Amino acid sequence: MDQASEYTHIESIINSSALLRSIDMMGVGIAITDPRLKDNPLVYVNQGFEKITGYKREEVLMRNSRFLQGDETDKRHLGVIRQAIKEGRADTVTIKNYRKDGSTFWNQFIISPILNPDGELIYFIGLQFDVTEEIEDRNASKQRIRQLTYFDSVTDLLTMSRFSTVMKASLEQTKAEQKTAAVLRVNLNRFRYINESYGERAGNELLKGVGDRMRATFPEGTPICRSFADEFIILLSGLSDPLQIHKMACELCEALRHSYLVNGEKIHVGFGMGISLFPDDGTDVTQLLKHAELAMKEAKLASVQEPHYFDYYLMDKLLERVKIEKKLPEALENGEFELYYQPKVDSSSLVLTGYEALIRWNDSDHGRILPSAFIPVAEDTGFIVQLGEWVLREACRTNKAWQEAGYPKLPISVNVSAIQFRHPRFVHIVEAALEQTGLDPQYLELEVTESILNDPVIIKNKLDYLKERGISLSIDDFGTGYSSIYYLKELPLQVLKIDRTFITQTPEDPRDTALLLSIIQLGKSLGLTVLAEGVETEEQLKFLQAHGCDQIQGYYYSPPLSKEKLEALLYKETLSLK
Repeated sequence: MDQASEYTHIESIINSSALLRSIDMMGVGIAITDPRLKDNPLVYVNQGFEKITGYKREEVLMRNSRFLQGDETDKRHLGVIRQAIKEGRADTVTIKNYRKDGSTFWNQFIISPILNPDGELIYFIGLQFDVTEEIEDRNASKQRIRQLTYFDSVTDLLTMSRFSTVMKASLEQTKAEQKTAAVLRVNLNRFRYINESYGERAGNELLKGVGDRMRATFPEGTPICRSFADEFIILLSGLSDPLQIHKMACELCEALRHSYLVNGEKIHVGFGMGISLFPDDGTDVTQLLKHAELAMKEAKLASVQEPHYFDYYLMDKLLERVKIEKKLPEALENGEFELYYQPKVDSSSLVLTGYEALIRWNDSDHGRILPSAFIPVAEDTGFIVQLGEWVLREACRTNKAWQEAGYPKLPISVNVSAIQFRHPRFVHIVEAALEQTGLDPQYLELEVTESILNDPVIIKNKLDYLKERGISLSIDDFGTGYSSIYYLKELPLQVLKIDRTFITQTPEDPRDTALLLSIIQLGKSLGLTVLAEGVETEEQLKFLQAHGCDQIQGYYYSPPLSKEKLEALLYKETLSLK
């Protein structure tokens, strides 16, 4: 049978089917091949085939359909079609084909055998569906999912999960090459306050800026991730010279120290950097990340903005911290905590004006544990709320007992951490302590740290309510934070406590002296009582007296005293008033 008669024969078969004519009108491609002829050529194509491929009938008839294939055609998909033809059965595959103009399209191809009444194979019919748009949309979705899975949406750095995968592979290669690697962890200081002061958009711009500086510091392709919030991790691997690590870490520190432009303002952002080395500090991902984190936290505690390397003494500190964390609830239950009291006196007359309650821990196994060792742990774990409630109640109870014993009625001050103050039940806890002990609110002073002023909207209602109840409010350690003078003016505070760091070198150091004078003048101009803590020498006292500081606190007058020793002091004070 010649080509013309073959085509006429096939066309008569096609035209006899209303269904296939409908398919033709729908734009679905139809291609029929004859496996009885050499090379299984096309013997019929419809208008849908012409529209999808760009080829005319006369260009393709009696040719094998391999002209639709190209470099991007998946060989495995071709194998599916060939196997179906070989076995004379139906199958389907989605394959990338080429149009006449060289462009590609995704072809969902369904092949099925046509048998004569005797069951003999006479043709293969193939249906073509151009699913390019659907495939590209699906691939775009996969790419978006990959982007979200692999890359941080703010900085375009790697996500933590992807970084860990890359890090594992890099360490295996580094080990095989007998080279070294390092993990650098960087955490920004006070980023939350920047976010709250300037807005989330500005905070995100800052994070992008940090990420850009990191990318610019290290060779292209260096794995860098934003692990969460304000923390970044960098992997340096395959290094022959360990000194390269320190050099690159120092270059990053220098880059991060420069100011950032946020909402038109130049600001500097502090940071802590910790480094763990492979294989010295660990041989797997988990160890190296943990050890770098410990070194980073140590750097932040020491307020150093330089590379801080992991040392195994940090593990000892971690174990000690874990012990403290476990023992805190038991210590409170067993009555191992007690309060000491540091007097406050009028700077001119040195008459007692009040006292500050300070917690001490007498551990049953290790003796006295310093507040600097257990207070940060209590804050990190949230136990500070329960511990602070005990301090508040005990301070109020003791002060009430002193008053009932006939001693002078003086205010007792209690330190309140930001975590305590933000607790939703804080005001209720204060009221309960006063109610249970019977202490008049005017004899309670709450000392809040300067950092809490960065949440003015959150704290103002609480402060207003506490002041209305008659409780005195003071700002502690003033000068060590970044509080706004505007908030200092607007919030209902009565006392400004100057941090001891401004007192230590006064009046010898001109810079500290100038800063101290500025803070005293600021406090007086706002109508606040100004108290200087950490006063140790007569020279410091005279300077403060001469410049209008209202009260002092420190070893010059008295160190923190046990309950019994303060009672003795109160007794003397009572006698002097008679």
